[in-house]
Amino acid sequence: MKKTLLFLFCAIAALCVSCKEGDDAATRFSFSLPEVVSVGSTTADVSSRAGFTLNDYPGLERGFAYGPADEAAEGYRTVKVADFERNAISARLTGLDPETSYRVHAYVKLGASRILSDGAEFTTLPGDGGGDTPLLTIVGGANLSAPASGGRLTIRYEVANPVADVRASATSTASWLSSFDDSTFGTITFEAAANTGPARTATVTVSYAGAESRTVTVSQAADGGSQTGPTRYSGWPELLAEQESNSDYYYAYHLCPDLTIRGYKARNYTVCFSAEHHCPVWVAAPRHDCYEGSANRTNAYKADPDIPSGIQYYSKSTDSGCNKGHMLGSAERTCSRAVNEQVFYYSNIAPQYSLGFNTGGGGWNLLEDWIDTKVCTDTTYLVIGTYFDRYEDRYGNTASPKKISFGNRNDVSCPTMFYIAVLRTKKGNTGKSVMECSADELMCAAFVRCHNNALKGKQVSSKDMYSIAELEELTGFTYFPNVPNAPKDSYKASDWGL
Repeated sequence: MKKTLLFLFCAIAALCVSCKEGDDAATRFSFSLPEVVSVGSTTADVSSRAGFTLNDYPGLERGFAYGPADEAAEGYRTVKVADFERNAISARLTGLDPETSYRVHAYVKLGASRILSDGAEFTTLPGDGGGDTPLLTIVGGANLSAPASGGRLTIRYEVANPVADVRASATSTASWLSSFDDSTFGTITFEAAANTGPARTATVTVSYAGAESRTVTVSQAADGGSQTGPTRYSGWPELLAEQESNSDYYYAYHLCPDLTIRGYKARNYTVCFSAEHHCPVWVAAPRHDCYEGSANRTNAYKADPDIPSGIQYYSKSTDSGCNKGHMLGSAERTCSRAVNEQVFYYSNIAPQYSLGFNTGGGGWNLLEDWIDTKVCTDTTYLVIGTYFDRYEDRYGNTASPKKISFGNRNDVSCPTMFYIAVLRTKKGNTGKSVMECSADELMCAAFVRCHNNALKGKQVSSKDMYSIAELEELTGFTYFPNVPNAPKDSYKASDWGL
């Protein structure tokens, strides 16, 4: 005990000395902007991540300060947090007034000084202020995917301040959704009928007595009677097949919340994420003018709700000479704020060197800019991928596998190569689907860049090109399996202006 107290005294003393010497304690002991996980009429659940290792300073007071948004933080109430997971803290804020705007900060207290994070604002729900208003939350995201063949689906939910012996219920106006079963608290199951027509979506309303209702969007692939392709959605040309035997891979299929095409929600992107590497393996997405607009970059970094959070990054922090490299870029999804927010999921982020790779004039940025010039009026289909084994490019540059610190993890695999596989029509304005085209009407190729800083300023050339067949041999994936006429065995650099 004496040794522990001595350690704490020395740690705090050393901190005070270092601050006197000009160190920025506010930076070194920072917390991320608090995330307001759920809000009721009189309570709110919040979380935040520390930018330092909490275990190293067990005697420091830490928690949340909160109060009305129009008041100074000096007078805010505090809730101390004694328990934490890794560098994450969470707490429930209580004693709130209904329909009131509040601000919450994460804090650490050093002696008489208190260091606050930036403040996150939220507004409580209407209520009687009794503190026991139920709060209904959908677990794992509000989007479900049904196979074209149909089957039983499950909605999982949680209730804060539940009413005894009361379960949530669900309804839908869609005739192809039926047999709702709410007999088990926390889950609702229902049946999706087989689809023999085009892709479709429906809304399920989940209700709980005294709580605000929630909605879940159910999407189903097209034409279950004729679907014979290897992928989950046979009508998506960019999509790769899931490797069901590989337990390392997790998949998420993201639909645009508010972009509708021919009466159906447009797809945003699909991601395959590796639990071993803590990094995306590939992201498949269409490029078209309909995805671009005037929405601003959101910087809404957070965990992908459709992939286990424990295998993703813990925060948006960077390290190891890398910055946050988007697989599918923010500028490619600006039709709405909600669509842009999805590309800031951690599942779409990989560590990329900041000095000469993912910066202006960097090797990857030059490739991305060049790909932009190849997007045509007909939809262009991309697979943006990573590679983790030793890699040597045709310029003689090499990169070797290694683990790095990134996103508050110290076990992230640093990719050795990034690539973009591209499929489109040659003319670019045929008005035809690539699935209706002959091999002579299509072109596809892969463009690769070794992950180092040596390619800064080097424009794209034929040396950066692989055939799709060559990329398949290197990575072990099958690209564009829904497009049997894709000319994967060969390419002409001249078709791409190289």
